[in-house]
Amino acid sequence: MLQIYEGVIHKITNMGRLTTGVIGLIVVLAMAWAINDRVFWIRWFSQPPGDTVLLNWQWYQPVDVIKDGPSPPLPVADQPDLTIEEDALAEAQAYAEEFDSLAFLVARNGVLQLEHYGEGQDRETVIDSQSMHKGLLGVVTTVALDQGFIPSLDTPVSTYIPEWGSDGRRDITVGHLLKMTSGLTQVEYGTSAFAPGQRLFFGEDLDGPVRALPLAFEPGTAFDFNHMNSQALHAVLTGATGLSYADFVREYLWDPIGAGFAQVRLDREGGAARIFCCVQTRPMDWMRLGLMLSKGGRVDGEQVISEDWVTRLMSGSDLNPNFGFHVWLGSPYTGSRLVSEPQDRRSPVSAEFLADDVMFVEGRGGQRLYVVPSAGLVAYRAGRIDFSWDDAKIMNILLGGIRQNADSTDEQDG
Repeated sequence: MLQIYEGVIHKITNMGRLTTGVIGLIVVLAMAWAINDRVFWIRWFSQPPGDTVLLNWQWYQPVDVIKDGPSPPLPVADQPDLTIEEDALAEAQAYAEEFDSLAFLVARNGVLQLEHYGEGQDRETVIDSQSMHKGLLGVVTTVALDQGFIPSLDTPVSTYIPEWGSDGRRDITVGHLLKMTSGLTQVEYGTSAFAPGQRLFFGEDLDGPVRALPLAFEPGTAFDFNHMNSQALHAVLTGATGLSYADFVREYLWDPIGAGFAQVRLDREGGAARIFCCVQTRPMDWMRLGLMLSKGGRVDGEQVISEDWVTRLMSGSDLNPNFGFHVWLGSPYTGSRLVSEPQDRRSPVSAEFLADDVMFVEGRGGQRLYVVPSAGLVAYRAGRIDFSWDDAKIMNILLGGIRQNADSTDEQDG
């Protein structure tokens, strides 16, 4: 309770000067409310400020460790062996530094061309991913489909969430969740502690809100980027595999790609993992994930995901050709990408990408993993949360800098 009390005082003092009596009343009311939702309030008041959240990731409990241990680095190109021009690498690094990047890594054909860390950071730095977890989730679900745990994209989600079988939600399929076309109602994500969405980030029950969420429109009729599509996949994955989320990721993805430390947050001990956001891992592990995708699902000659399913993962739909299985696609170029048809929301795209097969995993405010299979290119960026980060600019710098005499078909799995 002391954490809640101190948190309340801290929040109130940031509002400006208030009388002692008013402060006391607010504290009493807050404490009374907290008795019925103690864990939520401890988490809500303990959360780090927005400008420190990427590195300040150890505040949350409980967690489930996907894997512990080091993150083996990729091989590093010597200067004469670079396959991207030094001027292009320097320009890309300067752009990353302009946005106070904590880490910016570029690899081509499995070999690091650039490895840059912000002041005080290095290969061992663990960084919170924000919504990049959604892209990882898309890959994890693709693995479950490829391995036959989930019969098909057309499998009804009510197979794993029976409460959805008695109304229009019976028509929601696994494919609808992956493609963000389920029709599920949006949850309000205001900054107030009383906004419903705050319970998804800090509450002790993730499954209940998923089971209770109604439809807003008919499944399969519109694209609507919605956190709840992602969280609903938790019931699908755990129900289909019989494993916890962390155990499945470790056995079928993280170990096969040779990745190191990673962890996810749980709503409570033994409960559901928060899979719509916030996996914590190191930059090199994201690079290994990207490298596997760039090589058509292969690592060291072994097929982690079949090439057919990797292609499906990175293919758009009629409702949004720029969105695959929880990953974004650079083509086709229209000057923007659709975020929500019902809300008429789009994100600007500054220019056409120099390659037709740019795919990226997106996290809040410029957290990114880029994969361009045709160029053997993988890049990762984490740093200051800034929504002016320009995907086309950074990737076109790198794509434009590929040396013309460099063999883009070199096979190195790392």
